[in-house]
Amino acid sequence: MMEKTDKTKRASPISIRIPTDELAEFRRRVEASGLPVNAYVIRAILNAPIPRGTRRPVVEKQMLAQLLGRSAAIRDALDNASRITGAGAADAIKAACEELTVIRAALMKMMEREP
Repeated sequence: MMEKTDKTKRASPISIRIPTDELAEFRRRVEASGLPVNAYVIRAILNAPIPRGTRRPVVEKQMLAQLLGRSAAIRDALDNASRITGAGAADAIKAACEELTVIRAALMKMMEREP
């Protein structure tokens, strides 16, 4: 004898048809966002925040890679400054400070804040 279970049914899916001439643009935008199609559509329609489990957009990954490279440049500049005495050390430290300024601006941009 089978027991009856009290499971809640999932809501029926909602489907949309995107005009053929706009389909390529839609796919391009979804790809550029780095989100799954469902998350992209929900965000676009409801102006909702990106769900926690979604992938990071490609642009953010590129920016993080760029910041990683910049931090390596700072390390090199500071390493050079530790070996040099006089005016050369001041130039190396100035270069490191300039790299930090670039990183700060990029992070502020990623957080959508004013520097």
